[in-house]
Amino acid sequence: MILFAGLMMTASCSDDDKIITEEQLPAPARSYIQKTYPGVTIVFAKEDSELFSTKYKVQLSNRVEIEFDSDGAPVDIEMEDKMYN
Repeated sequence: MILFAGLMMTASCSDDDKIITEEQLPAPARSYIQKTYPGVTIVFAKEDSELFSTKYKVQLSNRVEIEFDSDGAPVDIEMEDKMYN
């Protein structure tokens, strides 16, 4: 039980989110964005390093957010609803 608690504390302390450039994204992630969203720019990209994995989160200028795994494969896509008045 103590070992598990220590492992969980280490995992939570090792979280490291950092803003990265488009060039620092895995090539498959860049390729996916270019093919799926032509003409759309990356607003920001973030690397989320955890104890056993790395994920990449990307916000596009069309308000789409994509999460990629460490290999650059998309694992989650969210689109912000546009509000019309």
